[in-house]
Amino acid sequence: MLILLFGMLSRDCYNNAMKPFHFKKFSIDQDQCAMKVTFDACLFGALCASELNDDSKEHIALDIGSGTGLLSLMLAQKGLKHVYGIELDHAAAQQSQNNVLNSPYSNKITITEGNIEDYRHHEKFNLIVSNPPFFSQHLKGPNHQRNQARHNDGLSFKTLIFYIQQNLAINGCAWLLLPCDEYERFKEHLKSAKLSIHNIHKVRSREDKAPHRVMFSLIHCDNKSRLDMDESNLKIETYTIHQSIDDQSVYSQKVQNLLRDYYLKL
Repeated sequence: MLILLFGMLSRDCYNNAMKPFHFKKFSIDQDQCAMKVTFDACLFGALCASELNDDSKEHIALDIGSGTGLLSLMLAQKGLKHVYGIELDHAAAQQSQNNVLNSPYSNKITITEGNIEDYRHHEKFNLIVSNPPFFSQHLKGPNHQRNQARHNDGLSFKTLIFYIQQNLAINGCAWLLLPCDEYERFKEHLKSAKLSIHNIHKVRSREDKAPHRVMFSLIHCDNKSRLDMDESNLKIETYTIHQSIDDQSVYSQKVQNLLRDYYLKL
């Protein structure tokens, strides 16, 4: 098993944030983006990609809040027909476009700068993914770009749910990544929508820690066939990022399996 020291995660994702973040088949420049590449986002993109099958090669996807372009690039690498990204922030949209152009997947990804409420596409999407601005009850800092990326003033859960409901193909699936407390708030907004939670994956840093992120999928439903949102009736999988082996911190096998196609150090 590949041994990775716990501190390496922080050095990779947070230190030297002005430098490109290199994956096996593409690189991410992130100096113009408020939100940098994080391990949670990498894990989320890998999970979304792992759910695709051979039929997905004819599918199209939408990445809401594309940021650096990370999720779009991970999905394109998996083999989707085309990925469309929408990004509100001008600098981030420009940088994600450059990241796409400098990748092997420039013909499979289209990045658009704009607001999701104004975004229209002639087809419904088989897959929608989003790592949205999630803070709804937190104090803001002085950096407007970072506030926009982290706080959901510009993209409320209500707006996001409505857009997914209107633009997800009938047999499609939407995946979202949220902190655990914001996930609970999201479920409250979901009660009035014709969407239901289908899969739940919780993420914790170590075996002795509580989960800090929830990766979950949504599918269409109607009032008669609405799936029970009670988590006791749904399969919940937990991903532990680090486990301890011989007093050293290592990536768990499940995490390694998800990230092996993307992460340089696996």
